[in-house]
Amino acid sequence: MRKTIVLVADNAYLIPLETTIKSVLYHNKDVDFYILNNDIAPEWFKLLGKKMEVVNSTIKNIYIDKEIFEGYKTGPHINYATYFRFFAPEVVDADRILYIDSDLIVTGDLSPLFEIDFQGYSIGAVDDYYAYEGRTSGFNAGVLLMNVAKWKEYSIVNNLLELAAEKHSIVHLADQSILNIYFENNWLELDKTYNYMVGVDISNLIQKYERLEDSLPVVVHFASHDKPWNTYSISRLRELWWTYRDLDWSEIAFQRSNLNYFERSNQSKKQAMLVTWSADVKHLEYLLQQLPDWHFHVAAPVYCNKDLTKLSVYSNMTLYQSVLHQRIDWLLDDSSIYLDINMGEEVLNVVTRARERGMKVFAFETTRKSNNDENYDGIFSVDMPKDLVDKIKNIEI
Repeated sequence: MRKTIVLVADNAYLIPLETTIKSVLYHNKDVDFYILNNDIAPEWFKLLGKKMEVVNSTIKNIYIDKEIFEGYKTGPHINYATYFRFFAPEVVDADRILYIDSDLIVTGDLSPLFEIDFQGYSIGAVDDYYAYEGRTSGFNAGVLLMNVAKWKEYSIVNNLLELAAEKHSIVHLADQSILNIYFENNWLELDKTYNYMVGVDISNLIQKYERLEDSLPVVVHFASHDKPWNTYSISRLRELWWTYRDLDWSEIAFQRSNLNYFERSNQSKKQAMLVTWSADVKHLEYLLQQLPDWHFHVAAPVYCNKDLTKLSVYSNMTLYQSVLHQRIDWLLDDSSIYLDINMGEEVLNVVTRARERGMKVFAFETTRKSNNDENYDGIFSVDMPKDLVDKIKNIEI
């Protein structure tokens, strides 16, 4: 069974676009891609098309004139090309089309979407708690299953174009608003695994979130301005996006790669962590240099200044700015050592939480947050960081 998949992108989005395509083809063969665009170089299509042959797949360059949409209001991380998806049923020769955004990754088989019964609907999508104009019901337009016969029967493309011309200046979410207004209460709801929106994590740092690594959604959507290719981002599964970005086409052909980012990047299983309000973390760079076989997770509930961000050049450090509070629990679960070596107040009772998990906790005399010596496995002079290094070196994991 061949699968027809449509994406929209421009030349500035080539890296995310190719990452999405790689993720699709790692888990799915026999795919016909149609890329709706107005500025991507033809050489890119020719070279990528040749690579896809090993998985019996194709890619087609579909030019869309931008003039009709160029002046349309969109949003801070959206441009006019987002409206191109309206044209998919007119420019693609298929009975069923799966449209997907270029800021998502696919982690599994998409065949069920090409077998599902439309139940008479023209479109299938996943519910979105903020779909459009403050509504609490509606769908996200990042994954759309299109019933082409219905779109042609009801001239849906023309109807959407007319509605967009009328309302583009007053809607908040561009094409997504237009689609929801048009299909209001008349769409097939798909399971959320086909558009799991982790990008919205940034909207609520204190919410309880599901840890997804061991039970991945089929489609992971970084829906918001918080993209995984930003220098820093907050959303879950950022590392997984980079894993698919890193895939070589030979790996896609044989589908036998290690998709675990931490193993793929040769990250040590010896892990230490700290959580800080302050950029003043005593001797952190010294620890990074002296303990290259340990990986240091540094989390902060706020954005960090350059005193911390510059240390990200060390391969044995990961920085989590404006960290999800739930991620602190995950880091505590994964780490062996907690380092109470930052100045300022304790963050979210983290020293106690580390002790409750049986972690070893170390501090300097000037940075300790607890007056109870029993909460620590070692308290060191801030003038003698080598003593802390020697202690950590002798820990067996």
